[in-house]
Amino acid sequence: MNQHHIQVKVSRDRFKNNISHIRNIVKPSQLCVVMKANAYGHGLESLAPTAIAAGTDYIGICTNPEATIIRNLGSDAAKNIKLLRLRMALPEELNESIESLNIEEQIGSIEAAKYLSEGGVKRGKQIPVHINIDTGMGRSGFFSNQIEELKLVCGLPGINIVGIMTHFASSDGKELDFTHKQIEDFYKARQALKDYVDNNVLTHTHNSAATVRVNNESNRLVRVGAACYGVRTSQDFQNPPELEPVMSVKTNIAQVRKVPSGKTIGYGSLFTTQRDSLIASLPVGFGEGYPRALFNKGIVLIKGHRCPVVGRVSLNITTVDITDVPEPVRWGDEAVLVGIQGHEKITFEELADKFKSVHTEINLMAGFMNQISYV
Repeated sequence: MNQHHIQVKVSRDRFKNNISHIRNIVKPSQLCVVMKANAYGHGLESLAPTAIAAGTDYIGICTNPEATIIRNLGSDAAKNIKLLRLRMALPEELNESIESLNIEEQIGSIEAAKYLSEGGVKRGKQIPVHINIDTGMGRSGFFSNQIEELKLVCGLPGINIVGIMTHFASSDGKELDFTHKQIEDFYKARQALKDYVDNNVLTHTHNSAATVRVNNESNRLVRVGAACYGVRTSQDFQNPPELEPVMSVKTNIAQVRKVPSGKTIGYGSLFTTQRDSLIASLPVGFGEGYPRALFNKGIVLIKGHRCPVVGRVSLNITTVDITDVPEPVRWGDEAVLVGIQGHEKITFEELADKFKSVHTEINLMAGFMNQISYV
């Protein structure tokens, strides 16, 4: 059954065009389109075929169910596309992956490396792995000065080192000094391993922000997530205009009320009208994925005008001040939460910046909580 009160649309054409543009930026490097967390809430099962058709070399995932969705799409291309796990795996995940999913695993500890080595030897196969070097992200991986441990990993049987990687901590920030330091430390470690790893191994450091902002000539693979969906993780830089947002979120006005001056609106009475006002009630709230933290901060497009969210965002209702909209606003009129209306635009990044979050938090809620239509 369709949800009439909210419309979440994802453009396959924009997704494909974004991937094509990124491929042109990074050539001759290979491209990994990151599709973890249900393709950042955009729908993994629906968009993975588009990513494959657009020519991605890898798809980045985190969980075995994500890998299973891709392998079960039915096409030979989906069965054979390279999958790269973008976090550390649990032993149970590795057991299943080795048997049936053919995921290229990242390893960042001797313990995990030996576990995969033993699994490969036991099954008579070489498990493809990417060595994760921690140059400053601080979440996982070998430190860049653990050269002896890294040499030990390179000599283990049952694994095939196909990649060496790191992950940037602040490539979307105002300053890039720390990113350049991470690159320097990464390639020092790579050079120290030159006699232990095949020269053709895939080196990869760049995420979306770095791919847009930082020279990529030393990488043989880039891992791009946010940019493929036409969004960015920070207001401190701009994507190329060719990268267009893939998702839009719209609803319709459930009621328009004349509210006298001095009246409070919403739970906690966090907003008081300072004039006689027109208030539109929208049939969406944090239950549909519109962040509760946007109370008295959010913006909604109505009749092509930017209208402020007023009062607490409720579970299923959000209230918007439409007093300054010059055209008549009526029950059932369109309200754009994310997207374009007339000459105005609201992006996930703009909303996320208002409550010091990232676009992904809103994307995921919109994608998981509501039906998505693909256009």
